[in-house]
Amino acid sequence: MAIISCPQCQKSISDKHTACPHCNITLGDMDANAKQRLASRTKMQQHQSLMNQSFIALLLFLGGFLVLYWQHPTPGSWQQTACYTAIGVGVVWYLVNRVRLVFLKRKN
Repeated sequence: MAIISCPQCQKSISDKHTACPHCNITLGDMDANAKQRLASRTKMQQHQSLMNQSFIALLLFLGGFLVLYWQHPTPGSWQQTACYTAIGVGVVWYLVNRVRLVFLKRKN
């Protein structure tokens, strides 16, 4: 009995399981090629999800910066605080997603 990772959810399961107890995908009737395709498709979906999140974070950063640049909110107002918050959250979220993408590519 060996521990393998599920091609769908990437969680550890026994190689004797016919279905993953975490995501309920049927593994008994899949050959090695089908499992490889499923793992590849899952990894591609994770990559696309992280890219979409990075894009949203970049839009959040740029939106906060552009409002701050064009609107010139009064110092100490809630608009200025909202702009600085959007810029900060956008930068941090973008950087975290880029690091997650690097780890996803290294995982192979």
